[in-house]
Amino acid sequence: MRRKNKNGSSLLIGIVVLIITIFAGADYDMKNNVMSISHLNYAAGKLGNIENSFVPDTRKIIFIDSLLTTSYKKGLFNGTILVAEKGRILYSGAFGYSNLKTKDTLSVNTPFQLASVSKMFTAAAIMLLKDKGLLDYDDDLRLYVPDFPTAGITIRNLLNHRSGLQNYIYVADNYWDRTKVLNNSDIPALFKNNYIKPFSPPNHHFNYCNTNYALLALIVENISGFSFPDFMKTFIFNPLKMRDSYIFSKSDNNFVPGSATGFSFYYRGGMKAEIHDYLDGVTGDKGMYSSVEDLFLFDQALYNCPFMKKSTVEEAFLPSPDDNGKTKKYGFGWRIRISDDNKKEVYHYGWWRGFRTYYIREMSDKITVISLNNRSNVHINNILCKILWYGDKSDGSGESIEETDE
Repeated sequence: MRRKNKNGSSLLIGIVVLIITIFAGADYDMKNNVMSISHLNYAAGKLGNIENSFVPDTRKIIFIDSLLTTSYKKGLFNGTILVAEKGRILYSGAFGYSNLKTKDTLSVNTPFQLASVSKMFTAAAIMLLKDKGLLDYDDDLRLYVPDFPTAGITIRNLLNHRSGLQNYIYVADNYWDRTKVLNNSDIPALFKNNYIKPFSPPNHHFNYCNTNYALLALIVENISGFSFPDFMKTFIFNPLKMRDSYIFSKSDNNFVPGSATGFSFYYRGGMKAEIHDYLDGVTGDKGMYSSVEDLFLFDQALYNCPFMKKSTVEEAFLPSPDDNGKTKKYGFGWRIRISDDNKKEVYHYGWWRGFRTYYIREMSDKITVISLNNRSNVHINNILCKILWYGDKSDGSGESIEETDE
């Protein structure tokens, strides 16, 4: 969204410099368990691909800090957040606890379950294989998963949510033995043995479905010979130095101590910690844990393209050719929205096991807002809009981050 020119007189510049000096570095409020960090706390190596002409708006930093601190104290926020602009981290903060029962403190390096924000990483894995010439987007699913019962579904259909398939979560609820952990490799037989038919023919229309990305993760495994967690670690997390990131699967029992615990609110039971069950063996549609700092590293890699060609990365942000005129546009792991002034936002959100996650990139002005939360009853749409449209739509009225189809 359009931002106003904030440059002022030399007196104003002097005041801004003074305020920056006061707010530089990390500030930890022990009483309220809040840690906020201004942009000057970061070493040059962590600032990303900075545009030399960009001068941070200190008033925006102060606004974000005040907004989030107030929201946390009102019980409207429990998690971590990072705001970046033109390659520079403007603000990064941790508010509340990674575990509400044990009162473990959150930090900007705490891994959170990303829920459906995991999908953009699964898409990146598929794109990496495409970049290396190991698949084509228009290849049939059954070329790589021959036991799947439905013909005519392409990898592109899976990426764009145009396969017409039913959601494996609901199928498993009806047909799977819940004493056993369901894995990605079980999904073809689950559909085949129970005669699960698609809702619609392939490429008929957009229908958000977790099965698509569970199958994409299985394709990654079948092509590469790596398990999906190992593939992601070897070819994406390690090269990008994403040290807080991993793919969790209940089958592997690889939950990393110190990762955040999700909490859901129950009307008569209050806040309760969520536990992993038989559905948490499936990855690709969910299952990735990461921190806001790691996600910023990924964000910058999407500009710098160190792990695949730029032309390959850019395909992720193109909506399906069949989405013209549709309000719900989807690329490869990203939702897409074009504003009235022709600016592009790509984003995703997720919720699972008490976690609510948001990843928004305003691509025209290179603004990124990432927020990870571990309380299911916390809704921060309005907060994120106020940050995203600061100086243009500062009250966020009438705007929201769409939350459907999860």
